[in-house]
Amino acid sequence: MRKIVLTLVVALMATTMIFAQAKREREVKNLFAQIEKTNDDFKKTALANRIQNEMIEILIEADDFYYDFPSLKNVGKILSSDEQIHMYTWNVVLSDGSSQYYALFQHNEFNSIYIMSQGDPIVPATTGYVAEKDWYGALYYEIHPIKFKDKEAYVVFGLMTSTDDETQHKVIDVMTFTKKAIKLGAPSFLTPWTGKKKQHRVVFAYDKNAQMTLDYNHKKKTITFDHLAPIRKTSKGKDVFGPDMSHDALIYKKDIWEYKADVKVKNKKEKKDKKK
Repeated sequence: MRKIVLTLVVALMATTMIFAQAKREREVKNLFAQIEKTNDDFKKTALANRIQNEMIEILIEADDFYYDFPSLKNVGKILSSDEQIHMYTWNVVLSDGSSQYYALFQHNEFNSIYIMSQGDPIVPATTGYVAEKDWYGALYYEIHPIKFKDKEAYVVFGLMTSTDDETQHKVIDVMTFTKKAIKLGAPSFLTPWTGKKKQHRVVFAYDKNAQMTLDYNHKKKTITFDHLAPIRKTSKGKDVFGPDMSHDALIYKKDIWEYKADVKVKNKKEKKDKKK
């Protein structure tokens, strides 16, 4: 009898917690709705900060690494393939068309939550480490585990709007984690754009109406991406870049991402035909 009562109490507590989490998620959804209705950037930022704080509280109360805010559609949710990093990113569009970015990360082994929010919109430099407090801001949409200097690290792909009306950006960066902090960047990229100097990250600028793909092959440790070439000029005579139907790659060997130009990429149809 005592065992049955205990089971009922545990079930009741779990149900109560689920309802509490759902209620808080509804509150977060309401805050996102308020952001969409206002044109006041100061109010948008204040609401976005409340959203971040509410999400942190939900994660703490859930005490579940795999919890992924099931009802929130405004938030990108990505789990790394090694199931060590759970990341959540979102953005708030400001009145000038630029965005402010927000991110939360969970580390499974460390049982830690990391918080990042962007200040003024910036395009990150390709050299130098970046601390959480100096985060450039991006919507990260892929994360892949790698080894760098024999330590666990993660390569991430991110998308960001530009501070002008002509371009958008994608970034390839490397993240390393301690129990207390995230460090962005690793001197591991060798590209023709910086000669023999190693970059800490790669940043692509391209036409705001174009689409650029980054594709990671875990088995080959290769990032394949669209080659960018000038497609038009701005009113000020500046080149604007876009994909030209060719592809380049970054191949990971001995802690270095080595650039390789003009690689052949098979589309999905070609791969499927080859299997037949």
